[in-house]
Amino acid sequence: MWSIEEAFVISDLHLAPEQGRGLFQADEQLAGFLDYLRKEFSRSHLFINGDVFDFLVDQQQETEIDPPYTVNQVGTIAEKHSQVFKALGLLASSTTHEVTILGGNHDPELVLPEVQRAIEHHLEQSLEQASGACSILWLTNGEAASIEVGKLNVLIEHGDQYDSWNWVDHEALRRVVCLTSRNVSHQGVYKVSPGSRLVLNRFNPLRDQFPWLQTLQPLSASIIPLSLEVILPTLEGEDRWQLLKAVKEANSFGVRSLVDNILLGVGSRSVHWANDDTERLALNEWLAVYEQEENVWGKFKVFEWLKRTIGRLRKHITTRQLKGLSERTTFFSIDSADENYDAVTRLVSRGAGLVVHGHTHAAKAYPVNNGLYMNSGTWGQLTRLPDSGDTDDEWAAYIEKLRQGQADSFPRLTFVHIKKESSGTSAKLCQWTDQGVQVLSNWHFTGGAWEKRGTEV
Repeated sequence: MWSIEEAFVISDLHLAPEQGRGLFQADEQLAGFLDYLRKEFSRSHLFINGDVFDFLVDQQQETEIDPPYTVNQVGTIAEKHSQVFKALGLLASSTTHEVTILGGNHDPELVLPEVQRAIEHHLEQSLEQASGACSILWLTNGEAASIEVGKLNVLIEHGDQYDSWNWVDHEALRRVVCLTSRNVSHQGVYKVSPGSRLVLNRFNPLRDQFPWLQTLQPLSASIIPLSLEVILPTLEGEDRWQLLKAVKEANSFGVRSLVDNILLGVGSRSVHWANDDTERLALNEWLAVYEQEENVWGKFKVFEWLKRTIGRLRKHITTRQLKGLSERTTFFSIDSADENYDAVTRLVSRGAGLVVHGHTHAAKAYPVNNGLYMNSGTWGQLTRLPDSGDTDDEWAAYIEKLRQGQADSFPRLTFVHIKKESSGTSAKLCQWTDQGVQVLSNWHFTGGAWEKRGTEV
């Protein structure tokens, strides 16, 4: 643990080898924020908390980790997002500011030394004149950043360690690093998570036709059937079955990460999260409907009127379940507990006064026992479901719009600001806007306790 007086946390930038499309479309805003840190603060430490890059976007099938290919991806990303690289390069080369980059589930390749060197090289190349070497501290082996701000113990981690769909096998990644450093084949050593496999093998080939696949929130198990409802009619034969099989695999995958096992003190790696049950039940109901329909279509030549009748029934079930999801979700409610509550409770019991995650894209700030949880959200685009109280016709129109590849997305550019003060330590969840910084949630830690304060800057 090291002592820091002022820290900023952002996460889930999803910088990809593309521009003006996909998750990240905030080049000007992010560059402005990085310049703001460098110019307005005499000293600061920026933590970019996972999914800084999105190395999944440019692939359309699951492949082995390929260091030369990823290094080339870094070059393309630097070219497409030159404004961001220049601003980050200036900050990282400053003698009074520090930058730490943590790995996430969309950029596990950051563990590779040659990828880290490539990023630092392009950051330095982005500067118009020599401003000194860009110094980056890399935390990419699954470790958290454990810091002290005043008398507050702060734990910063991406959060994928507690997501059974998307957790990264860092032990396997370390073996890949060991083998590639000796020019030894690492084929079959590392397997991507079920969530990443679904993206690579099933969703990436469709993202041009259905760009909302990346931005639709909440990113929970039960949102996938909406994708099935819209996407399945565009597929035929084996492709339909493969998509169903991929979703079913992801739904049944209950492996916990090593970190979560140790926190829980359990030996089995096949226990599901208790708070996933509602979402899993909803997804299982959808899958049953789809699989039954596929069986019928595959074995019998049914009348068109029966197809239409079953199709209407399926759409009714889809709308009913999505309304339930919309009513249950607390994604856009900053102070409502989410799926991270249990993990944060365990971390707080082990001495963390403030836990900061990313990963879910949901900006959060709420107390957990005698600690506080914050999620820095995302700098990517977001698309939300209609309100649960909207009519069936309004929901049908929404689904039809998605079927045509259209969806209204918006940015919600959030970050966490932690500062040592004379009276204790402040922790603020903030939003970067055209008008400057907006404080969304303001907390103060003193005397071993948290107090919520007003949101004036």
